Amino acid sequence: GVANGRIDLAIVGGEVPLELHNILEVTSYAEDELALILPLSHPFSTLDCIQKEDLYRLSFIALNPQSTIRNVIDTTLCQNGLDSSQFNIEMELNSIEAIKNAVHSGLGAAFVSVSAISKELELDMLHWAIIEGVTIKRTLSILLNPTQYHSNATKIFKEEILSMFSNKVSN
Repeated sequence: GVANGRIDLAIVGGEVPLELHNILEVTSYAEDELALILPLSHPFSTLDCIQKEDLYRLSFIALNPQSTIRNVIDTTLCQNGLDSSQFNIEMELNSIEAIKNAVHSGLGAAFVSVSAISKELELDMLHWAIIEGVTIKRTLSILLNPTQYHSNATKIFKEEILSMFSNKVSN
């Protein structure tokens, strides 16, 4: 949408295709860690750390297969010798809030952004299960098309917000 001018600005998680780097302004502005969350009632919630192979024993609640978060998770797990296609996925949902509620209700485990569960962790509603030797992170980037007209809102966002981030990936 940004490349063809339908959208002024996009915030995306994960890798931006190389062909878009040639035509878009890509600004990397944050790194987002993804956490494996479990209901407090799960036996693994008493462990400080779980083994990679333990993931095959969990029932999962996942985002739909086309989501960028799911792609980052699957890619990172594959790089760590895990085949997420062999996971027991009980249900797929399109909302992080629905996933958090399902995990809290004891329906399974899920991978979600740490920033999305800060309140639940603070209130001790969910357990963040550390996986030995595995960290899942994604880069959040802002995409702009420098050749397209930008609305006043986009111009102000770029001047006020993007000026705070000096880690420019590409112009």
